[in-house]
Amino acid sequence: MTSVKLYGYATSPFVRKTGCFLYYKGVDFTHIPVSPIAPQETIGFTNGSQVPVLEIDGAWKRESSDHAHWLDQVFPEKPLCPPEHAEKIAEIDDWISNTFLLNIFRPAVDGMGSLEARFRGWRLAALVSAHTPLPEEVRHYWPDFVSNAPFIQAMAAHMDLSESAEDARLRIGLELAAHIGEGPYMGGLDHPTMLDLAVFPQLVFGFMFGLESHLGAADHPVIKAWLARVAKHLPANPTLVADWMQLQRLEDALS
Repeated sequence: MTSVKLYGYATSPFVRKTGCFLYYKGVDFTHIPVSPIAPQETIGFTNGSQVPVLEIDGAWKRESSDHAHWLDQVFPEKPLCPPEHAEKIAEIDDWISNTFLLNIFRPAVDGMGSLEARFRGWRLAALVSAHTPLPEEVRHYWPDFVSNAPFIQAMAAHMDLSESAEDARLRIGLELAAHIGEGPYMGGLDHPTMLDLAVFPQLVFGFMFGLESHLGAADHPVIKAWLARVAKHLPANPTLVADWMQLQRLEDALS
């Protein structure tokens, strides 16, 4: 039997992305939580701290988009990147990586000085700590820790900070709706691909786990209908966060 392990913390959008690849394919895998303050304890074998790390029968790779292609090689059923659509998928995946996923980190780049932002940071710390317990002092200063993290500063260099966060959010939402188009899945494809599975968990994570009270993405009818279609291919909790930390059900927002 093939041994599959996914290393990472569930608050990482890239880890959630690879997790959904595995869930969609029906691959039996073990999620091994990584402590962001002591990554060497679990992924020291990589000589780095980057997550996710996907390990299959002792071989391992980083980079979530690369995981999709690797999984298709090892588990060809339910392809994440069908060869006949490879060019279209690569084009939209570039938008996902360099626009959609990048913008998830915009609040951290802008700073977590407001009380609302700090509450969000503390909630993220609680979600991390549910898997890899963090010292109380670390949890208290988590919003500052995240904002000042080197990888956040590196991402800021690739953002257009002259555009307000709200304008960027609205623009990216419209671009996502355009990529869905008439669907049923992103790129107008007939089946979910790595594209749908990269975006879906990011849109539902905050609502399900207490970072937002309202599923804003569902305000757009095209995106809401798409969310409902993709949800049918994944478990009720596709995020890798412990079920007992979930505060709201996705089905309630999509009904």
